[in-house]
Amino acid sequence: MKTFKLIAHQKHFSEEEIILSSKDFPHVKVRDVVEIYHPDVIGSRILLQVHSLKDDIQTKDTISIEQSIVSLFQLQIFFGVHVTVVDPTSAALDSVELTFKDQYLGRSDMWRLKNCLIGTCLYIGKKLEFCSKSVRCQVHEMWGQGERVACGVITEDTKIVFRSSTSQVYLFLQMSSEMWDFDIYGDLYFEKAVNGFLSELFAKWKRHGSNHEVTIVLFSRIFYEAESLEYFPEAVRACLQQDYRGKFYEDFYRVAVQSERMDDWACILPQLKLLFHGWQNSVLGYHQQNHPGVNIPKGVNSCAAQGNFLEVLNMSLNVFEKHYLDRSFDRTGQLSVVITPGVGVFEVDRELTNITKQRIIDNGVGSDLVCVGEQPLHAVPLLQFHNKRHCAASNDFSMPHWINLSFYSSSKRIGYSTFLPRIKMAPILNKETAQHKNKTAGLLSSKASSAIKVETSMPNSVFDYDAYDAKVFALPVSRTSKVQTLMRESRHRKTTTISSETNRFDRGRGNVRKSRVQDADVSFTSGHPGDGLSSSLISAPTMLSCSLTKTPSVTIPKRSAADDSFIVTCGATAPHARVRRPSGGEERLEDRRFSTLRVVVGSAGSPCALGGNTVTTGANPSTLNFNPSTRQIKTGRALINPFDPSRVTIKLTSNRRRWTHIFPKGPTGVLIQQHHYQAVPASEEKLTSSSFGVNLSSANLDSSSVGGNSNTKGRQRPMNRSLTLLWGATGEQEWTPALTTGVDWKSLTIPACLPITTDYFPDQRSLQNDFLVSEYSIIPDDVNSISVNDCGQQQKLSFRRPLETKEVFLELISQRLSQGFQLIVLPHTYSTHSQEYLLSIGRIFHKIVLKGSTITVTGYRPRHPYPTCNIHYRYRLQTPDHLTYEISWVDFNAEKLENYNWNHLDHYICTRGDRDFALTESLKYWRLRLCVLPTYDCPFTEKILRFLDTCVNRVKHHNPTKKPRPLAPTMFRDRGGSNRIPDRPRPRASLVETKSLHQSSGDHGLSMADNQFSTDECIYSVTRTRVASGSAAIVEAMKSSIGGMTFLEGKINDLPPYTFISYEAVAWLLDQVEGITTERDAIELMQKMIDERHVCHSSGNDKIKFCCGFYLFSLVSDAFSPGCVSENFDCEWAEVEFENSFPPPCASSVLTNPEPAKYQFLIADPKEFRSVASLYENRYDQMLRYKSCNLDMDISGKSERIEWGHLRYQSVFYPDASLEFIFQWVVCTGPLVAELLQNWLRKAQNCGVNLVPIPCDPFALPMSHKADPLRAPVFVPLNISALNWEGRTFFEEYPQDSWPQRLLLFQESIARHFGFLPCSPDPASPTASSRANVRPPLPPLQFIHTSGTAFVLILSSTSNDKNVVHPSPQRPQRTNSNWLPNSAVHSPTDPSLTLSYITRHVVGRQKWQQNQEVRVGFLWAWNSMLSKRWRNPSGPVCDENTGSKLLSDFRKFCANDEDRLKNYWLQALDRMSSVSS
Repeated sequence: MKTFKLIAHQKHFSEEEIILSSKDFPHVKVRDVVEIYHPDVIGSRILLQVHSLKDDIQTKDTISIEQSIVSLFQLQIFFGVHVTVVDPTSAALDSVELTFKDQYLGRSDMWRLKNCLIGTCLYIGKKLEFCSKSVRCQVHEMWGQGERVACGVITEDTKIVFRSSTSQVYLFLQMSSEMWDFDIYGDLYFEKAVNGFLSELFAKWKRHGSNHEVTIVLFSRIFYEAESLEYFPEAVRACLQQDYRGKFYEDFYRVAVQSERMDDWACILPQLKLLFHGWQNSVLGYHQQNHPGVNIPKGVNSCAAQGNFLEVLNMSLNVFEKHYLDRSFDRTGQLSVVITPGVGVFEVDRELTNITKQRIIDNGVGSDLVCVGEQPLHAVPLLQFHNKRHCAASNDFSMPHWINLSFYSSSKRIGYSTFLPRIKMAPILNKETAQHKNKTAGLLSSKASSAIKVETSMPNSVFDYDAYDAKVFALPVSRTSKVQTLMRESRHRKTTTISSETNRFDRGRGNVRKSRVQDADVSFTSGHPGDGLSSSLISAPTMLSCSLTKTPSVTIPKRSAADDSFIVTCGATAPHARVRRPSGGEERLEDRRFSTLRVVVGSAGSPCALGGNTVTTGANPSTLNFNPSTRQIKTGRALINPFDPSRVTIKLTSNRRRWTHIFPKGPTGVLIQQHHYQAVPASEEKLTSSSFGVNLSSANLDSSSVGGNSNTKGRQRPMNRSLTLLWGATGEQEWTPALTTGVDWKSLTIPACLPITTDYFPDQRSLQNDFLVSEYSIIPDDVNSISVNDCGQQQKLSFRRPLETKEVFLELISQRLSQGFQLIVLPHTYSTHSQEYLLSIGRIFHKIVLKGSTITVTGYRPRHPYPTCNIHYRYRLQTPDHLTYEISWVDFNAEKLENYNWNHLDHYICTRGDRDFALTESLKYWRLRLCVLPTYDCPFTEKILRFLDTCVNRVKHHNPTKKPRPLAPTMFRDRGGSNRIPDRPRPRASLVETKSLHQSSGDHGLSMADNQFSTDECIYSVTRTRVASGSAAIVEAMKSSIGGMTFLEGKINDLPPYTFISYEAVAWLLDQVEGITTERDAIELMQKMIDERHVCHSSGNDKIKFCCGFYLFSLVSDAFSPGCVSENFDCEWAEVEFENSFPPPCASSVLTNPEPAKYQFLIADPKEFRSVASLYENRYDQMLRYKSCNLDMDISGKSERIEWGHLRYQSVFYPDASLEFIFQWVVCTGPLVAELLQNWLRKAQNCGVNLVPIPCDPFALPMSHKADPLRAPVFVPLNISALNWEGRTFFEEYPQDSWPQRLLLFQESIARHFGFLPCSPDPASPTASSRANVRPPLPPLQFIHTSGTAFVLILSSTSNDKNVVHPSPQRPQRTNSNWLPNSAVHSPTDPSLTLSYITRHVVGRQKWQQNQEVRVGFLWAWNSMLSKRWRNPSGPVCDENTGSKLLSDFRKFCANDEDRLKNYWLQALDRMSSVSS
């Protein structure tokens, strides 16, 4: 073979990975894959793809490879290499893992990226770019032919796994009683968790460069020794809950770190240790500290198994399922990690388990359970269901496959022994402990006690386990080297005859009667996958047979015949000839002569179906209990054996296969989890080593090191398409006692995103029997042709190109992927006339077919959906800024995915967001709220006008003399010139500088310095036009080239000639027209000109009134006349009305005088004060008015598809308030939205305003469905009693009916004093929606600080509630029990709930109860979306330290520290007195 000399080139020389000469390689074509290797060096092979062939290479017999690749694969420069063309199928990859960082990558983006990678050659560490370098990722790991490989080719069958280094991570640390126990090395389990696991985890984050957004929460469940609720004082009952055994408990949550990002997390470990040392006192002694002298039952910390494990998962799910709200563009992925000192066994509620399972699977959230206890000898994780019936002979168990389990083992080793115990020995009880436990047990009711006795007793069985134990522990008769296993002997034709009266089936009951919520993944299956879940009471027939498959080394003796009941597992069976057998694969429930059934221990969940001439165990097996008194067999729950789950197979479902494509295939072709290790004898171990960057065929790793089973003899089972193993996340790895589980560091360091593909689809029979079918067709050509024909000629100028049929088809698939669907990969069935895609989420399946110009969507939803269930949960929460635990609540429920309106969304896609198919809240579209704030003390109106002009509407102002200002640091990494997008070409007409406008200190007129025109030009002396000259003369003066008005030049984007902005028109009239002195005069004059048809709105609609702001109006001319209305005009332009933009130079009253405006709460004239209150209320209504327009999300044209979005904005702007914008989209690439946002941020800084993101629900009130349950606002009480002076009380000299309004205005003045501005609440939030139901005189307002770092909420009370200011002794006392809302009585948006929530957040609440007083104050909340990258260097500096100082100063002021509040009150009185005089 010919040898070529290898040289290396730099990337700036050529972007090609490999440069070949077409003369040296005449047989090589573009896109061929070549293998390069040194002939004498082992392990230096690499595969590269040829993208071009050079003809101008001078050196002969030479190839050039990029320098980084040469270094990565340790190739030797100037040495000879062999180059051979490789068949891509021989180098095909099974799976590839890609990692990315500091980006938001949607699932549709992942699918598009995968399609672009098909047919390309990858190698470890290769950097990939997509969408014009907007999407960046890197190859992390590759698997091919069951081995790790260094390079390979991606095919259509290759599974792509995306892993994120910047995810949203919740770390829950369970502070159960075991945390204070010692492990085998003498360390506390807390020390093992923090000093061991967390320390290693944080070190791996730092080493890998992971920068997750982390929240760390410590949680406990406290049980109280009390028989009834009467033992508790009234003040502590608000958060008490009672479990199924009648025991009272409370759950405590302590948020140690909230949504933080750090490069090194080691500094958090001392903080966690500090919380640990004070945990017992703060939690167990919480009520004693807040209620001294009150007798409260003693609290006991629960063990790990009885803790609130599922509750913490659901609290994180309440945040994760709202991922489309408050979208962050520098993180992707969601992960919940629970760190427990237990062993992976939990006692749980069945309904909550089913809700948790459905939510985790549907939302595609990673859930990791890390146990620092010793791994038990049985299979875990194991969920034991609460035995609420108190009559079952055994407990029900479930093995959740949706939890990724890890066991952390300390790196410590004992020098004299290598033995690691797997069982934790029970402690020896002394007399005091035994008496205490007996006393605790005696507190339970007789019913609960009997239930516990039943639970802990040995279940009824046909086997005598005591005799079996005697055989196991007997002295061995002879030495043997074989390991004895717990197996059951085969029992042939064990029959039980029942009286002839019942010797027939009760066919009338049928076998499809549904039970309650089922755990369908823990089951036995026989027959087709569509067999339903059912339970029935059967008058049993005939014979019951039970034969077992294997003979054990030690058999379990049969019990004596004295037992009056028996249990046969897996249901009653008919004669063997009628047993339905699984199709293909393993015959697991049969014998050649008899039906084969196994007896197992534990429970799989729900009953199964029996009846008819065949026996079908549905989704769950069942147990038959024979009652001799009624002569009937009653179906119970089938049992599983946690010590031997490897023999149990269950029905394959889509839920079971949802995450399987993230696992690689091992050497045996079975999916493996790489943190599972199989112990093998030393003689069978293969000690091999593989280096990074070896060739494709030699990248072998020992299978034991990647989780494979090295001892494969008889271990790996053939995979049946309809069956899967019960245990494990993959369903293909068999559990054995020798299987050791380590820590899945990869999942905890770079969490995997939900895979975009799966491989399960129900068979035809199941689709017909168990699903409801819906179908509709879309013909995009017909829909879009109607839209084009309906628009007029003026609308066609701005009409956007409709999507083609193929584009609509692909976008329908993308949208389903974005909403959590997965593509179903099945054996290829090619069709020349149509394209077909299958998708699934949960039990919902979609089939999308493109045939010709018609798209057909077929939906399959379950005939019997899961019943709706809502669980109300109460808990005590303490966030970092809270001084103590406070009550909060949340609801847990699973979303009904079958109710999603896909028909509406598909037509929205087809019409490109037409108003007939607008985005609705139920469509779960992506959104981001933005708030524009002033920087320091500046003329905010002019800055806002400039921002709307240049950024939102992209009107370009021509100013050749202006020097470009340097770009300020932006929120995202600088990507060079690729982020600089061209503005919409709307240049200004040449304009001559007029004489100066109003030069007052307020927002008066249009500043020339901010209007992009140089003041160095000559100023012409012009004659002012009089109002009496008439409208025609004013129009001519506007058109004048000297002293005329500014117009938008030409007919650009269907704008008429002589188009101007209304704000500039008002400024021009104030300056150039005599007789116009106020803003109102200018508006009235312009409206008169509209009525006289001299001026019209630029859309052609003459019904639109003139208003000051960014509104586009045009002079009527021959080219433009009113009446030709453009309906798409408001979809293309964002028009905002300005209120009070030009205040008069002199003010005659407090209403119009800006100096004492913040002291309006002291207005003495009742009539004038009512006017203030009316204006205040009207202003709130105006701030809730929103409009929408289209938003071009891909202004640089980087995407290969058409992308669009919508901009929702406040339609009215006040100069002393903020202005809000909301990005809304469903068809857009995440990094492109980030680039658009970066462009907005850069332009906002140039315009002199501060642009910050804000959350939808900044205060996280628990009555909001969007609230984060682990957030809570900080209540800052206002000490109004300090304002009582000289024998007079607060507001005593004013009428009582005005006290609530005056108090609200007083609080607003305090907020403005600290730099807060009013901002609009989210329209769907409780404070905003309460406006529609209850109309108080002064509604609640929320304020945002000018730095954007914090929010303040002022809640108003009703006018009849005068005791808010002065509490009355005769007022009925409010108790804690009234603070907790009852969902059956109160609406979630009831404002009284918000008021009660505020009054709860008071330190020392017992004083509030004694005084019967509703405290007055503020709710303080941090802006959780404001990171360091958003902070404007030219705006107010407010980092974390400054924000903490701001809160501390605000608290001191409201508490009247150093008489600051009193002095502020006296200063206000002096100012109002001077104004009145």
